[in-house]
Amino acid sequence: MYRNVLKIFREKTFITLMIIPLVFLVLRLSLVPVAWPEKPPMDCIYQDDKGYEGCGFIFDEAHYIPAVRIMKTLNQPVNLEHPPLSKWIIMLGMSLFGDNPWGWRSLNVLFSTITLLIVGLLVFELSKNVKLSLIAQSLTFMDVTFFNISGFAILDPPALAFMMLTLYLYVKGYRLFSGISLGLSMLSKSSMILVALSLITIEIAYPIVNKKTIEEFINSFRRVVRTIIIPAIIVLLVGLGVYDAVSGAFPTPIHHLDFIFRYHSSLVFQDPAVVEMPLSWIIPPITRHPSAYYVVTVTPPGWHPVAFWGVSSPLWWSIWIIVPLAYVFLKDNRSVGNPCPEIILLGWIIATYGSFILLGYIYHRWMYLFYFLQISPIIASIAPIIFEKNGYSLLLKVLIVLQALWFIMWFPVKPDWLLELMLNLGLGEVPWI
Repeated sequence: MYRNVLKIFREKTFITLMIIPLVFLVLRLSLVPVAWPEKPPMDCIYQDDKGYEGCGFIFDEAHYIPAVRIMKTLNQPVNLEHPPLSKWIIMLGMSLFGDNPWGWRSLNVLFSTITLLIVGLLVFELSKNVKLSLIAQSLTFMDVTFFNISGFAILDPPALAFMMLTLYLYVKGYRLFSGISLGLSMLSKSSMILVALSLITIEIAYPIVNKKTIEEFINSFRRVVRTIIIPAIIVLLVGLGVYDAVSGAFPTPIHHLDFIFRYHSSLVFQDPAVVEMPLSWIIPPITRHPSAYYVVTVTPPGWHPVAFWGVSSPLWWSIWIIVPLAYVFLKDNRSVGNPCPEIILLGWIIATYGSFILLGYIYHRWMYLFYFLQISPIIASIAPIIFEKNGYSLLLKVLIVLQALWFIMWFPVKPDWLLELMLNLGLGEVPWI
């Protein structure tokens, strides 16, 4: 594997696939200081009567930055309902660049840049087509919610990077390393356990689609558990064990896992009207207001010079087209090879999005729109391949244009000329706001 990795870095294709991630890196880093604290760090460990006002936190940073400060300065176990790896990464950033927005967010921007690179490498591995790889990277880049979340000091950027690396290594056939990456993903965010379920679903789908015997189905299940899931569990337990040994939080990592699962099982809602339910993620935000992650309002006239929104995008809505196309392909082909983009797409959506639907609608577990980021990079990776394969290149171009316009419309910090143009078009800053 070591020689193969070196070979990839030397190839012209790799250099080409670095272009969009580097543009993303520069652009996203430029927005890091947009939300800057007014108070000193030690005044923002615990909430006062005004919450964390003046601390410069965006969205769930209010949970994780104070937790990291407590872990770093007081060496106390805190925020135990979430695994520690993403918080260790934030802590590393603070050690390298200081306890300020550069320290909080820079490494997460770097992890999101890696996610974009892996999207390109994955698509090239599946299609051997650089153009489709660049399109997939662009669709991911211009996913408004991905772009915004990518620079926040929260759990998701490292988790998503390890998630995509897990899938890429799986497709490449490096199952042990895929398992290690899966373990790191779960050690970053607990919901990444659904990645394990996705890989199992994908693996057992091949003998089902190819109408193999029950014995081959069982062997596929055993193989994915033995070569990927067990190594992932070992990595997760070792990581939790190290944290628990150092912090004294739990006697064993099993106790820690039990606490995590019991905590998240308790997060149930009573009124679905106040919850971002899964079906709302894949339709335009016409009846549901976008999520305000960090919005600065100037009154009068009610202007938002800085506005990080969580909102679905044309990429997300394309699920209504590419899922039927993938299904028809598998229905019309009696035998498919491994890896198969259509199986990867359907297996991932069934396991991950299907789980969110089950948890939200049946078990009334709180849902949030940005959970779909565990699915949208997969759609961005597979959709160009499916459209191109089925002769829908025009539809793919339409998707790219819509995604680009949507991205510009919802960009968090707009120049004056763009604001004036949107006003002249009667759009306001963004529609429906």
